[in-house]
Amino acid sequence: METKEDTYHHKDLRNILIETGIAIVAEEGLEGFSLRKVAAACNVSHAAPYSHFKNKDQLLEEMQQYITDQFSLQLQNTLDSCTKPAHALEALGESYLDFFLTHRTYFTFLFSQSTIRLNLTDHADSTDNYKPYEIFRHLVMQLLQENNYPKEKQNDAVIALWAFIHGITSLATMNNIVYDQDWKKKLHDFMRVFDCPALRLQK
Repeated sequence: METKEDTYHHKDLRNILIETGIAIVAEEGLEGFSLRKVAAACNVSHAAPYSHFKNKDQLLEEMQQYITDQFSLQLQNTLDSCTKPAHALEALGESYLDFFLTHRTYFTFLFSQSTIRLNLTDHADSTDNYKPYEIFRHLVMQLLQENNYPKEKQNDAVIALWAFIHGITSLATMNNIVYDQDWKKKLHDFMRVFDCPALRLQK
Protein backbone atom coordinates (compact mmCIF):
# COMPACT_ATOMS: atom_id res chain seq x y z
CA MET A 1 0.00 0.00 0.00
CA GLU A 2 1.45 3.36 -1.01
CA THR A 3 1.80 5.90 1.79
CA LYS A 4 2.09 9.66 1.63
CA GLU A 5 5.77 9.25 2.41
CA ASP A 6 6.25 7.07 -0.66
CA THR A 7 4.87 9.74 -2.96
CA TYR A 8 7.43 12.35 -1.91
CA HIS A 9 10.67 12.69 -3.82
CA HIS A 10 13.59 12.43 -1.38
CA LYS A 11 14.53 16.12 -1.74
CA ASP A 12 10.90 17.21 -1.74
CA LEU A 13 10.27 15.54 1.61
CA ARG A 14 13.28 17.28 3.14
CA ASN A 15 12.02 20.70 2.03
CA ILE A 16 8.45 19.89 3.07
CA LEU A 17 9.69 18.93 6.55
CA ILE A 18 11.62 22.21 6.75
CA GLU A 19 8.68 24.32 5.58
CA THR A 20 6.32 22.55 7.96
CA GLY A 21 8.73 22.97 10.84
CA ILE A 22 8.98 26.70 10.17
CA ALA A 23 5.20 27.03 10.18
CA ILE A 24 4.85 25.08 13.42
CA VAL A 25 7.49 27.10 15.28
CA ALA A 26 6.14 30.39 13.93
CA GLU A 27 2.67 29.53 15.20
CA GLU A 28 3.39 27.58 18.39
CA GLY A 29 6.94 28.50 19.39
CA LEU A 30 9.71 26.08 20.28
CA GLU A 31 7.91 24.55 23.24
CA GLY A 32 6.86 21.06 22.34
CA PHE A 33 8.49 21.23 18.91
CA SER A 34 9.73 17.83 17.79
CA LEU A 35 10.50 15.77 14.73
CA ARG A 36 7.50 13.61 15.58
CA LYS A 37 5.19 16.64 15.50
CA VAL A 38 6.61 17.73 12.13
CA ALA A 39 6.20 14.21 10.75
CA ALA A 40 2.59 14.07 11.90
CA ALA A 41 1.84 17.42 10.27
CA CYS A 42 3.34 16.12 7.02
CA ASN A 43 1.38 12.86 7.28
CA VAL A 44 4.52 10.73 7.14
CA SER A 45 5.89 8.14 9.56
CA HIS A 46 7.58 9.42 12.71
CA ALA A 47 10.81 7.83 11.46
CA ALA A 48 10.81 9.67 8.12
CA PRO A 49 12.47 12.91 9.34
CA TYR A 50 15.44 10.93 10.65
CA SER A 51 16.38 10.14 7.06
CA HIS A 52 17.24 13.84 6.72
CA PHE A 53 17.96 15.18 10.23
CA LYS A 54 19.61 13.47 13.15
CA ASN A 55 17.56 15.43 15.70
CA LYS A 56 15.32 18.46 16.09
CA ASP A 57 18.30 20.77 16.67
CA GLN A 58 19.67 19.93 13.24
CA LEU A 59 16.24 20.50 11.72
CA LEU A 60 16.05 23.92 13.40
CA GLU A 61 19.48 24.82 12.01
CA GLU A 62 18.42 23.70 8.55
CA MET A 63 15.20 25.72 8.81
CA GLN A 64 17.23 28.80 9.65
CA GLN A 65 19.69 28.23 6.80
CA TYR A 66 16.88 27.46 4.36
CA ILE A 67 15.30 30.88 4.95
CA THR A 68 18.62 32.72 5.00
CA ASP A 69 19.70 31.22 1.69
CA GLN A 70 16.45 32.22 -0.03
CA PHE A 71 16.48 35.67 1.54
CA SER A 72 20.10 36.29 0.52
CA LEU A 73 19.43 35.09 -3.02
CA GLN A 74 16.46 37.41 -3.45
CA LEU A 75 18.41 40.43 -2.19
CA GLN A 76 21.42 39.62 -4.36
CA ASN A 77 19.26 39.08 -7.46
CA THR A 78 17.63 42.45 -6.80
CA LEU A 79 21.03 44.15 -6.67
CA ASP A 80 22.23 42.37 -9.79
CA SER A 81 19.20 43.61 -11.72
CA CYS A 82 19.84 47.28 -10.82
CA THR A 83 22.05 49.21 -13.23
CA LYS A 84 22.58 52.15 -10.85
CA PRO A 85 23.53 51.83 -7.16
CA ALA A 86 21.34 54.84 -6.32
CA HIS A 87 18.29 52.93 -7.58
CA ALA A 88 19.30 49.78 -5.75
CA LEU A 89 18.70 51.03 -2.21
CA GLU A 90 14.97 51.46 -2.68
CA ALA A 91 14.78 48.28 -4.74
CA LEU A 92 16.53 46.40 -1.95
CA GLY A 93 14.07 47.73 0.60
CA GLU A 94 11.16 46.65 -1.58
CA SER A 95 12.72 43.23 -2.03
CA TYR A 96 13.22 42.85 1.73
CA LEU A 97 9.57 43.69 2.39
CA ASP A 98 8.27 41.56 -0.48
CA PHE A 99 10.19 38.48 0.66
CA PHE A 100 8.62 38.43 4.11
CA LEU A 101 5.15 39.47 2.97
CA THR A 102 5.28 36.45 0.69
CA HIS A 103 6.63 34.24 3.50
CA ARG A 104 5.23 35.68 6.73
CA THR A 105 6.09 32.66 8.85
CA TYR A 106 9.73 33.05 7.81
CA PHE A 107 9.94 36.45 9.49
CA THR A 108 8.38 35.20 12.73
CA PHE A 109 10.69 32.20 12.88
CA LEU A 110 13.88 33.88 11.76
CA PHE A 111 13.77 36.90 14.05
CA SER A 112 12.06 35.51 17.13
CA GLN A 113 12.80 31.78 17.28
CA SER A 114 16.07 31.14 15.45
CA THR A 115 19.67 31.57 16.61
CA ILE A 116 20.93 33.90 13.89
CA ARG A 117 23.58 36.36 15.04
CA LEU A 118 23.81 39.84 13.56
CA ASN A 119 26.94 41.84 14.35
CA LEU A 120 26.34 45.58 13.94
CA THR A 121 29.85 46.55 15.01
CA ASP A 122 31.54 48.91 12.58
CA HIS A 123 34.43 46.58 11.77
CA ALA A 124 32.70 43.23 12.15
CA ASP A 125 34.05 40.37 10.05
CA SER A 126 31.82 40.47 6.98
CA THR A 127 32.65 36.88 6.05
CA ASP A 128 31.22 35.62 9.34
CA ASN A 129 28.27 37.98 9.70
CA TYR A 130 24.62 37.52 8.74
CA LYS A 131 24.70 37.44 4.94
CA PRO A 132 21.52 39.43 4.14
CA TYR A 133 22.74 42.24 6.39
CA GLU A 134 26.13 42.25 4.71
CA ILE A 135 24.51 42.52 1.27
CA PHE A 136 22.53 45.53 2.49
CA ARG A 137 25.50 47.03 4.34
CA HIS A 138 27.81 46.78 1.33
CA LEU A 139 25.40 48.74 -0.87
CA VAL A 140 24.73 51.47 1.70
CA MET A 141 28.43 51.90 2.46
CA GLN A 142 29.14 52.21 -1.27
CA LEU A 143 26.58 55.00 -1.59
CA LEU A 144 27.77 56.79 1.52
CA GLN A 145 31.41 56.70 0.48
CA GLU A 146 30.65 57.87 -3.06
CA ASN A 147 28.86 60.88 -1.58
CA ASN A 148 31.52 61.68 1.03
CA TYR A 149 29.23 60.99 3.97
CA PRO A 150 31.17 61.50 7.24
CA LYS A 151 33.13 58.32 7.87
CA GLU A 152 32.41 58.29 11.59
CA LYS A 153 28.66 58.29 10.90
CA GLN A 154 28.55 55.72 8.11
CA ASN A 155 27.89 52.71 10.33
CA ASP A 156 25.14 54.65 12.13
CA ALA A 157 23.48 55.27 8.77
CA VAL A 158 23.68 51.59 7.82
CA ILE A 159 22.07 50.52 11.10
CA ALA A 160 19.37 53.19 10.92
CA LEU A 161 18.40 52.25 7.36
CA TRP A 162 18.39 48.52 8.12
CA ALA A 163 16.28 49.14 11.24
CA PHE A 164 13.84 51.23 9.20
CA ILE A 165 13.28 48.56 6.55
CA HIS A 166 13.20 45.80 9.16
CA GLY A 167 10.73 47.76 11.29
CA ILE A 168 8.33 48.37 8.40
CA THR A 169 8.54 44.69 7.51
CA SER A 170 7.86 43.70 11.11
CA LEU A 171 4.72 45.83 11.18
CA ALA A 172 3.57 44.52 7.80
CA THR A 173 3.87 40.88 8.87
CA MET A 174 2.10 41.23 12.26
CA ASN A 175 -1.41 39.81 12.33
CA ASN A 176 -2.51 42.27 15.02
CA ILE A 177 -1.56 45.40 13.05
CA VAL A 178 -4.41 47.17 11.25
CA TYR A 179 -3.48 49.32 8.25
CA ASP A 180 -5.66 50.23 5.28
CA GLN A 181 -2.89 50.79 2.74
CA ASP A 182 -0.81 48.46 0.60
CA TRP A 183 2.53 48.06 2.37
CA LYS A 184 4.44 47.50 -0.84
CA LYS A 185 3.02 50.60 -2.48
CA LYS A 186 3.50 52.73 0.61
CA LEU A 187 7.14 51.78 1.17
CA HIS A 188 8.17 54.32 -1.47
CA ASP A 189 6.37 57.07 0.49
CA PHE A 190 7.86 55.93 3.77
CA MET A 191 11.35 56.12 2.31
CA ARG A 192 10.68 59.64 1.06
CA VAL A 193 10.14 60.73 4.68
CA PHE A 194 13.74 59.82 5.41
CA ASP A 195 15.12 61.02 2.08
CA CYS A 196 18.81 61.74 2.36
CA PRO A 197 20.65 63.63 -0.42
CA ALA A 198 23.83 61.72 0.36
CA LEU A 199 22.11 58.50 -0.65
CA ARG A 200 20.62 59.96 -3.85
CA LEU A 201 17.22 58.39 -3.34
CA GLN A 202 15.21 58.88 -6.51
CA LYS A 203 12.30 61.31 -6.50
